[in-house]
Amino acid sequence: MLPEIHETALAQHASGPEVARVLRAYAAVSGGGSAPPLRNLLGVLDPDLLHHVEVLAPESDGWRYVQYGSALMAACGFDMTGRRVGEFLPAMAGIYNRLIAHLRASGAPLLAVDRYPDPGNALFWERLLLPCRGADGGERVVAHVRPRGGREDLLGAVFEAAQDGVLVLRGVRDAAGQLVDATVMTCNPTASRLLGLEPGAPEGASVLSLFPPRSGREIWRRCQRVMESRQADRCEIDLSGQEARQGCATPNWLRVSIAPLADGAVISFVDVSDLRNALIAAERAQAALSAEIARRRRLEDELRRLSLTDELTGLANRRAFLRHLRREIRRMRRHGEPLAVIAMDLDHFKAINDAHGHPAGDVLLVGIAALLHDATRRDLDLVARIGGEEFMLILPRTGRDAACLLAERVRAALAERRWPVAGAELRVTGSFGVTAFDDHADPRSLIAQADAALYRAKRSGRNRVVVCEGPVTRSHTSMV
Repeated sequence: MLPEIHETALAQHASGPEVARVLRAYAAVSGGGSAPPLRNLLGVLDPDLLHHVEVLAPESDGWRYVQYGSALMAACGFDMTGRRVGEFLPAMAGIYNRLIAHLRASGAPLLAVDRYPDPGNALFWERLLLPCRGADGGERVVAHVRPRGGREDLLGAVFEAAQDGVLVLRGVRDAAGQLVDATVMTCNPTASRLLGLEPGAPEGASVLSLFPPRSGREIWRRCQRVMESRQADRCEIDLSGQEARQGCATPNWLRVSIAPLADGAVISFVDVSDLRNALIAAERAQAALSAEIARRRRLEDELRRLSLTDELTGLANRRAFLRHLRREIRRMRRHGEPLAVIAMDLDHFKAINDAHGHPAGDVLLVGIAALLHDATRRDLDLVARIGGEEFMLILPRTGRDAACLLAERVRAALAERRWPVAGAELRVTGSFGVTAFDDHADPRSLIAQADAALYRAKRSGRNRVVVCEGPVTRSHTSMV
């Protein structure tokens, strides 16, 4: 079981073109110099070459596979990634030790052919070894490995043991050369099992007869395209809800691959019902979770809105007023825009409640809230009810004089209005305090100034607007 080693003319000694392709890629990344970085070499190899690549890293007393190609896994029947060389076949450790000793001595790629005396000659390998460097600068060996002898036996074993069902089809053409059908030349045991048939039973059968009617027609259409275009195709077929072929308990979902082969095709398929059902269940669970999250967000938004809204009038409440005022003060300081606040209190409102009842007073408060809302800019100003009959207005981009004019306009409208409530026409007036913000004030002082102006309006006879200018106030008075 000694390998035959070639250190020159490697491409000529190889059994196929793959070795020449790997050598060209290696020369491109090494530039004819020292061992190139492993990452650079793997980055330029085509995927079909990478499937046959082993990467080995040294240990204190041997070598370990750090990468093991999928084609090698399929050929051997197991994955050696992370395992020591020779773990399953002890002689392999000696072979690699000898090959890597040659590689270290020459510092250049070498080609080796392993001859195994096993029956069937299934383990007859061609190995191209390349010196590389790992990310840590340490020694790495890349081996491109392909079966050279016993290929037919190996492929036959893979075909028989494959977990995917495999059907090899022959195209059937009419007198005009048009494809009219495809019949099964051979199939593996997995295909017979998935189709619910005895081993070998599908051979000679039409592909249309092997699947439920709708799926059979879909697979046949795809086979036609593949055989005519010579381009492979992949799909997933939903068999659920279809009437199965007589005597065949088909899976719910098949993942199907179709590849051209001579004047026919190869169909490979695998049962993915559990996976698809799990995905469907996960999607439904995700949809339910998303709906629940959306419902909770709506509830949270509604709770947040309610926490900032006066229940009776629908205006902002005291909490919302303070939050909005802080935000507007920050904006005013940032942009240097004016800001005004109006405090309003209804005159003698307790007497209305005492005379007509609190329900009548509530109706009156709702109407006054609508009056204030209509008098302000809906996209900019804020109207809040901060107490029983006390309201406050925040007026961004509004100076003291403009705020005073608005307060006077609202005062006059309120004084002229008659409110039909509880079988009577009620009349109510309001007192107003106006203040403007400057860079040196804060929310607390601004509210205090507006309240001070409001209380002065009350003390001065009510039904009037008082403007506060710092510690000094002046009165705008109108009497009914």
